[in-house]
Amino acid sequence: MRKFIFYILFFLLIFDIFHLIYRIKQYNLANLGYSDFLSIITLLIAVLLIIQKNRPKKKLTKFKHFHSEAFNAEERKEYEKALQIREEGLRLTTLNNLQRAEFYFGNGGTYLYLNDYENATYYFDKAFELTKQEKFPYHDQFVTVIESYVKANRKNDAIHLVEDLLKRQSYNKKFIKLEPVRDRLLM
Repeated sequence: MRKFIFYILFFLLIFDIFHLIYRIKQYNLANLGYSDFLSIITLLIAVLLIIQKNRPKKKLTKFKHFHSEAFNAEERKEYEKALQIREEGLRLTTLNNLQRAEFYFGNGGTYLYLNDYENATYYFDKAFELTKQEKFPYHDQFVTVIESYVKANRKNDAIHLVEDLLKRQSYNKKFIKLEPVRDRLLM
């Protein structure tokens, strides 16, 4: 439908230009009205807008492109689109483990927001599996992630995850904040 409208506007623009040229040759410029030029300018703007709208979007090729597009989709509350963008990003062969884990963690966070705890913990498992040997900073979101395991009826996995995260105190002392969470889980 857009192409059809584009072609109609294009032909109207061409007709108006030829009509204007004909009138300039037949008459002088003083007899031309403001509306003649205005109609051509209006049609030209409409054609340019349609071209701009129909121009193919740039393909996403890098981690940061996929990451920012997924973030923007979540900001617009387009959660399914954000999940699809990250899944597409996971197909990149240039990703390192931390980047791949960040996509998995992002999908887990999206599913967590949607209260789909099984899918959320599935993606968190994949993210933490990829980063077993990696050093990453402590984040307060880990508490929410651990609680999602409990809500998915995976309390033993939550305890195991807390234990693994507590071992990371060797390089980041902030992981000690997870001790109260472990104590609650063990009660």
